[in-house]
Amino acid sequence: MNITIKATPKPVNPGNFNYGNMESPYGCNTQYFTKAGSPYTIIAGELHFSRLPKERWRETLLKMRECGVNTVSTYVFWNYHEEVKGQFNFSGNKDIAAFLAICKDIAMPCILRIGPWCHGEVIRGGFPKRINHMVKKRCDSPRYLAEVRGFWQGLYKEVKPYLDGETVIGIQLENEYTGSVEHIRTLRKIAEEIGFKVPFFTMTAWPSGKPDDDFLPMTGGYPDAPWARGKTALKPNNRFAITPAKTEGEIGGDLFKSKEAKKGVYDEVPYASCETGPGNQVTQHRRPYICEKDGYGVGFAKFASGMNWLGYYMFCGGANPNDRLMQENRLTGYPNNYPIIDYDFQAPLSRYGVCRPHGDRLRLMHLFVNSFDPEICTKQAFFPEWKSSDPNDVSFLKCSVRADEQGSGYFFASTYEKGLEYHDFEDVQVTFTIGEKTVNLPSVNIKSGTMFFCPFALTLGSVHFDYILAQPLAKTSTDGKTVCYFAECEGIAPKCAVGGKEIPLDFHESGNEIDDVTLVVIPYDKARQFHFIGGKPYFLDGTVYCDNGEIICEQITDTDLKNEITLTKISKQKLPYNYFLYSTGKRNYYELKLSKDILKHNFDVVLEFAFDGLNLQVFSGKTLINDYFNIDGKFVMHLRDFRAYIEKNSVLIIRTAPRTGFGISHVYCEKPIPFDSGCLILKSAVPVVKKTLKAEEPVF
Repeated sequence: MNITIKATPKPVNPGNFNYGNMESPYGCNTQYFTKAGSPYTIIAGELHFSRLPKERWRETLLKMRECGVNTVSTYVFWNYHEEVKGQFNFSGNKDIAAFLAICKDIAMPCILRIGPWCHGEVIRGGFPKRINHMVKKRCDSPRYLAEVRGFWQGLYKEVKPYLDGETVIGIQLENEYTGSVEHIRTLRKIAEEIGFKVPFFTMTAWPSGKPDDDFLPMTGGYPDAPWARGKTALKPNNRFAITPAKTEGEIGGDLFKSKEAKKGVYDEVPYASCETGPGNQVTQHRRPYICEKDGYGVGFAKFASGMNWLGYYMFCGGANPNDRLMQENRLTGYPNNYPIIDYDFQAPLSRYGVCRPHGDRLRLMHLFVNSFDPEICTKQAFFPEWKSSDPNDVSFLKCSVRADEQGSGYFFASTYEKGLEYHDFEDVQVTFTIGEKTVNLPSVNIKSGTMFFCPFALTLGSVHFDYILAQPLAKTSTDGKTVCYFAECEGIAPKCAVGGKEIPLDFHESGNEIDDVTLVVIPYDKARQFHFIGGKPYFLDGTVYCDNGEIICEQITDTDLKNEITLTKISKQKLPYNYFLYSTGKRNYYELKLSKDILKHNFDVVLEFAFDGLNLQVFSGKTLINDYFNIDGKFVMHLRDFRAYIEKNSVLIIRTAPRTGFGISHVYCEKPIPFDSGCLILKSAVPVVKKTLKAEEPVF
């Protein structure tokens, strides 16, 4: 297969942008972002402070940083903080000032998405009841705007110390707005009159479809669409495709009539996202399962397509507060039913702070941005001509090149699309032309279901490489030598070429020496354990983060405490929220007996249950403390987050409901769930240990 990519670079202009209202280290031009005058890729991960225990905020932000995230995004839900007019609640897990203080302390910039309407699968889109009852809302109605001003004035008092251009660097106004941009302009005026100052005011690019110089447009896209109607698998729709199209027609489709993706409209603004999905929240009627390649694939495709602000929603899952019903559901006039509490989102970091396989894969891609080529954002994306836009057409390779005007860059390729089977591509030969420069990449065989990128025409140290068939991770200089770390591209034997001479690369720990350059290539499966901390390589199991010079690993042990816990089926119990199990079938009830001291000598304990029902709820007394919509037959609960309940009452009650063949509980399950069952079995109860090691001693 011969592929030709002819590059016509777009001019890089300052742009007539009015995104910010203050002097700050941050800036942008028509193609990329800058920090302190240098090219900079923003990697923003969504974490909702109000959906996580306050005591885990710092730890979770540091876990995100170890995954390569350099900015955190968070919603500020109006009805979390001012359900009753004038009565503000910024206490406990709602303490936004405390959250921003941590961001400032660890130098993690923050994007505040302050609404006033947010969505985020929260009841009424975050509106208090009194606002939702208004006839005129989400518009320039004086009464509505007066309420918005009152809420934002209360919020401003909390966040004012952090509007320094370095802690809070962006504010998103509204969300998924279908009306005139003039209303969002009015909202910005109100925010500025109150005193909000930031480098970037942003807005979602859907469904308006037209950029505005006053707001940085943010795109989105997800691996699945659990909000979609119907009870069958979604048809392929180029969700994972490497493509010049910057918007897509599916996102937000539950709330408005989607528009088709438009090509070229956003070419003169920097390519940014606030909702690139590395996961999906499960709905009652649709249960997609997000595997490693699903969670990695959309972000990879957007990066390969030239995105320079990678904004992930969600990067870390969470849980809704259980003091009242806060989840979106059909009783409140919205089209989806969600769990009352669980908001795990199948995110790279689970709601309990565990790094999943797609978190490891994304970490490696982000590591490349942060530690191998920090100026990748200056390299524009170029594409071959697509043979068709039919999502089911697998006859051609979805690929791109990101390169500079000298012809040095990276080749990206993907043969993965959820729900679609590609064939292997044999003897793929790519010719890339930019200006007077032509680069012929080596012939490769690309297996179905793979995603990778590799460099060409690249100078490292004193060596100019024609190409390196391995995915770059990080580089450093030691004793006059340049040491570079690469991951094996799945299914492709690693090799490089210098001056036309091909050199095979092995996986030896000492690497492959070529003059003053050492190339260390890590096998594909082992690369997930690779971390690069303080300029040194580590292979570490578990969930890793760094704090005050220490490397911390949270690891599951081999010990099983299952014999110290009993799960017994019991008779019917009178409990609240039966309706929100969304099933017409018979309920089953279980008593889970724990030791009050189970967490006394363990950092955490993970309970794993086999579950073949549709939904379940967990109670401490009459208080709902957890729930789960089944997606994979496995219910997992980390006890650390429920310490206060367990110490007060070590007996928990679990109520389950079955899937049935009719009514509201007849749903789409990507991983099949049997009908008319709600059986729960405790498979394991495993402690988690928290290990620390000094960063002075690399583990390789």
